[in-house]
Amino acid sequence: MRKAVVLDKSGTIIDPCRVVYNIEDEKWIYHMSTLKYVVEKGGVLVNLKGRIQDIIEGNIAKARLKVSCCALKSYPPIDKSRLLEPAVLEGIRETYQRALTHCSSELGACVAVVFNPEGKITDVVGLGGKLYPDVKDSVRSMQEGGVDVYLATGNCKEMTLKCADLLSIPRRAAIFDASPEEKRELVRRLRGFYGSVVMVGNDINDLIAMREADISVLVRRRGEYQKEGLCSEVDYFVDSLTKVARIVSEIKPLDQSSLTSK
Repeated sequence: MRKAVVLDKSGTIIDPCRVVYNIEDEKWIYHMSTLKYVVEKGGVLVNLKGRIQDIIEGNIAKARLKVSCCALKSYPPIDKSRLLEPAVLEGIRETYQRALTHCSSELGACVAVVFNPEGKITDVVGLGGKLYPDVKDSVRSMQEGGVDVYLATGNCKEMTLKCADLLSIPRRAAIFDASPEEKRELVRRLRGFYGSVVMVGNDINDLIAMREADISVLVRRRGEYQKEGLCSEVDYFVDSLTKVARIVSEIKPLDQSSLTSK
């Protein structure tokens, strides 16, 4: 029985360095959950796609915007020309640099913006980070055991592909800028090719992909806020990727009929 494991990235396999800049108040916030922040503000988190250096220099012709998380009933106007507003552009420049340097990111940095219901950009969000210490050995252990490992993340292309390279995951097995629905669709497709598919994530945006998987694993790293509601929705609740590797290694062919009936 072939097995596949789909890994979320931020907070699951990388220790994220999150930087939020509130443009109106000129206020910096560090290490807050981006999803929690956006939901509490009632906004829309939009990833910046394209060469970040071009965007920083004000060249947005090839830049694209993709909604990553929406706390509203419908999307507001999402106009990329808003990126050229002086306060926004300066916020993007500084947030990108802080995401790289505040925690000495080894994976580069992603940048996103937050739109309010009126279509105004209110915040800039930067993400950098490092692999958690247990990740490389755990992924290698699964790969050596014949498991195919995939990445599915809402993070940007550059960080995701660099992460895949560090973990010897084929680039074709990594999807980036992924919405929760796109993560679920990946899991659904993989179930057509594998005897068992395991989805590993750490937050609410991974939940619908977890429900689609044969086995779901929630990872709660040290210092994170409790997720009791999520815990009741998943098959396993762990605090390290080492335990994920152990769970995957214990999946037996005899379990297939019960797993696929989930």
